[in-house]
Amino acid sequence: MTNNIFSKTLCAAAAIAVTATGLSASANAQNRTVRTATVQYADLDLNSEDGQSTLQGRLKGAVRKVCGSYDAKNLIDAQDHGTCMAEANASAQRASVTIMAAAKSGKPVETAMVISN
Repeated sequence: MTNNIFSKTLCAAAAIAVTATGLSASANAQNRTVRTATVQYADLDLNSEDGQSTLQGRLKGAVRKVCGSYDAKNLIDAQDHGTCMAEANASAQRASVTIMAAAKSGKPVETAMVISN
């Protein structure tokens, strides 16, 4: 019964918004680019190792999607990408901890990760 309620509630809270701010050396607050990716996890059993592993893989994919590619020959672009990846990974880790704690308590959550400077 609680598993069924858990699943229905989890379906209602099925997305994580991963937000990253694209920065450049000369950018100010008005010129920042905000990118997002949504990670669905309603179909996962977060109490199983497989479900947890799949969630981690989806979060990593979202981080890559948010930060995108970069021109390795452009130093500023490479630095900005590195900053984005570090901030997005840290934020994804915090969201993962929150989601897993909520799943274990039987109270699933929808959480947003925001990365900014």
